Amino acid sequence: MAASTAAPAFADSNASVQQVATGEDGTLAVRFDDPSALWVKISVRASAADDAPVLASTDDVEYSESRGWYTRQPVRLPEGTPYGDYPVDVDYRMPGGTTQHWSGTANYPSGRLNYRKHTVVATAAFDRAFTDYDHRTLNVSGTVTTFDPATGTTVPAAPGVTVLVNWVEADGYLRTKSVKATTAADGTFRQSATVNGALSRVGTYVGGVQPADTAPDNSMDLPEIPAQPLTYRISADPAHTRVHKGVAFAIKGTVQRLTADGWKPFAGASVITGSQPVNTSSHATSGVMGTGTADAAGGFAYNVTASTTTPHYTYVKPNGYFASFPQVTNQLYVPTSGSFSGMKMSIDAYGKVKATGKLSGTCSGEKLTLQYSKNGSTGWGTFKTAHAGQKSGSTCSFSLTEYGWLDGYYRIHHDESNAMLAAASGKSRLHRTDTRFAAFDMTPNSPRLGGALTAKGTLQYKSGSTWKAYKGAKIVIVFKPKGESTWYWAVKGKTDSSGRFSLKTKAYDDGTWGAYLEADSTHFYSESKDEYINAR
Repeated sequence: MAASTAAPAFADSNASVQQVATGEDGTLAVRFDDPSALWVKISVRASAADDAPVLASTDDVEYSESRGWYTRQPVRLPEGTPYGDYPVDVDYRMPGGTTQHWSGTANYPSGRLNYRKHTVVATAAFDRAFTDYDHRTLNVSGTVTTFDPATGTTVPAAPGVTVLVNWVEADGYLRTKSVKATTAADGTFRQSATVNGALSRVGTYVGGVQPADTAPDNSMDLPEIPAQPLTYRISADPAHTRVHKGVAFAIKGTVQRLTADGWKPFAGASVITGSQPVNTSSHATSGVMGTGTADAAGGFAYNVTASTTTPHYTYVKPNGYFASFPQVTNQLYVPTSGSFSGMKMSIDAYGKVKATGKLSGTCSGEKLTLQYSKNGSTGWGTFKTAHAGQKSGSTCSFSLTEYGWLDGYYRIHHDESNAMLAAASGKSRLHRTDTRFAAFDMTPNSPRLGGALTAKGTLQYKSGSTWKAYKGAKIVIVFKPKGESTWYWAVKGKTDSSGRFSLKTKAYDDGTWGAYLEADSTHFYSESKDEYINAR
């Protein structure tokens, strides 16, 4: 086996056949998952029967990356062999391995020779290298041939063979279009087409129903047919504007087209302003807010009315022959009113303020602030910022949480934005009574392990500027063993009329002791200092 192209060398002796394919020229190709074969022999059997005779075989093959190992000559079967599909056996040897056999019968129909006439488009071309806005019709012509493996000859195709020419046309929708032609007696064809833009992915192939002894083969790619571009430029004002709902504002600008003599007025151009950008694929216009026609000087002016915040785009009505689709992007803001509902505010024992509610209007993602005022009238200050959630129904939920003050007024505020006008919720006074541990002690300081311990202390609450005894407060004594990070409660109790408490427990181990107030709904949480106890 002499190969004109050397195969890559790999050290794999366990390769397998991946594909057997018949070319339109009647040659047969075999592709392995390892291209390093040292020897390849291709045999065609008469049928899928185990004892079917071999009709033809050859090891005169060469290698290419595109096809694999293929026969140098078309496969020709004995005279009188019917057209059809025939199993292909492959014998091969890989580096470092023994001769292996791949059965076309076992892998039928993938391992087969397509022994039929092959009808293909041999030549095809357009009569124009491009089209333009004023010249959109072009002709495609070519020849179709038929290769007969029984004779090894190629002849013009029979008359009446269907030829399809497909392309993707940039006429708005990037969709596949086609024309159909049929061959004349000499195998030639010709057809005209009127197009609306540049042609890409152009190809032609034999279509229609073929005789049983004929197989149409792969398509032929043709050069793209560009469209001679028409270039325009456009300007439009204002760039930004903010108006109340229902108030009209003017769009003004100029549009020009590029000619051999430079930029000239694009008189008669249809200009559109819409809430959606120019659609460069479909050329559809949507969200139209206003339209106008350029005058002899290329100028245009018309009123646009909008009821909601939106970007707006001004452009010339799309056409498939435009080189590009320049547009002017401007911004319109129409702020709407909003209001608060379902407001709930609270302050917990740790001083954390929580405000929840709903904001109506164009509220999605709007910035909200939690504000505080000592007297509820003046001095409102922001101490927490958040954003409303996405709109659900007619409102946007929100929740703001932040540590606040002992006493004062709180509200949620929305500063005016491009989406909404300013709005404020109702105010709520939130307050609790401040508390503190005035004393805390664990005795004795060095108890024996498991021995008695007494937690003593005093709890106070603040009344005005005076600290007073907190009677009946719930006290929790907690213990954290040495070397651990978890606190465990040991004993619970209440303060007496003097705010004092004395609670009995025991020395579980060396560790840290402390006390905290189990706060009710009107008092702030407080905790004692820590005290470390060594248990003997």
